[in-house]
Amino acid sequence: MHPVADPQFLPEQRAWRAGNVLDLRPAADYVRGHAVPAVSLPLPGAADERPGPGVLERHLPSVLLPPRGEPLLVVAGSLAVAESVCAWLGTRGRGDVTPCVLDAAGLARLPAGALARGPCRRRLWRPPSFLVANVHRLPPPAAGPVLELGAGSCRAAVWLAEQGWRVTAVDRDARTLELGRRLAVDLGVHLATLQRDLRDPARVPPGPWAAVLAIRFLPREVLRALPELLQPHGVAVVHTFRAGTGAGGGDRGPRRTRHRLAPGELLRLFPPEQYDVLVHQEDHDPDGLPVAGIVARRRPG
Repeated sequence: MHPVADPQFLPEQRAWRAGNVLDLRPAADYVRGHAVPAVSLPLPGAADERPGPGVLERHLPSVLLPPRGEPLLVVAGSLAVAESVCAWLGTRGRGDVTPCVLDAAGLARLPAGALARGPCRRRLWRPPSFLVANVHRLPPPAAGPVLELGAGSCRAAVWLAEQGWRVTAVDRDARTLELGRRLAVDLGVHLATLQRDLRDPARVPPGPWAAVLAIRFLPREVLRALPELLQPHGVAVVHTFRAGTGAGGGDRGPRRTRHRLAPGELLRLFPPEQYDVLVHQEDHDPDGLPVAGIVARRRPG
């Protein structure tokens, strides 16, 4: 972990080019001047005060950050703060983090076009890439509501709500659902959330739903019951872990086999007499984990 010593070289950083710049300075300092791609997530306390793990857990949950496998540039008002946050992020599975200090003198050294002023209008987190690539295959928002199963911190659900869908997110973890509501409030969109344990299929909200999502979640019994939950021509989007070798070799992903798809299992869960399969793929996600995905449209009748 080597800090960026000269701000004029910041645009050459991989994280800058990826748009992954986290600015921890006070909001007023950010408004007065910040790096162009920076997202403001100010830490409480003095600008040179090292935050404790509890503060970081509350103010920098992973749902607000880019995927772990991507580089991240951490900007603070002091090197001690930037380095301590980078070290903490390292314990959370982020290996490519770079600290940087931006004070008034540093801002003045940014190259032309690299300095911006005003409030934050960007975000670091991104919705699941499989959903983004296939969102055009969903019924339009007017067709009806969407259900996300095992929504976790609701990035997929919030992103769909931002695009105009009415979405209900279901998960058994109240804490992660609260993070999802935080995302929705930040974006000014409505998100309905339900805390339910989906290991019991009877706890699934009844349909009919225009679309049902399961991202990094494998509720086999619920997926088998989807014909009763989806409206005719409704669409299921499933993308989760599969058994297999990681992109870098080795057996990667959840250890328990019940959380991993067997080869070709999604095609068996969505048989041709009930569904038109629009997309099916078995590959790796950006973290190198073996995954499989399907987009299937329910046949009428």
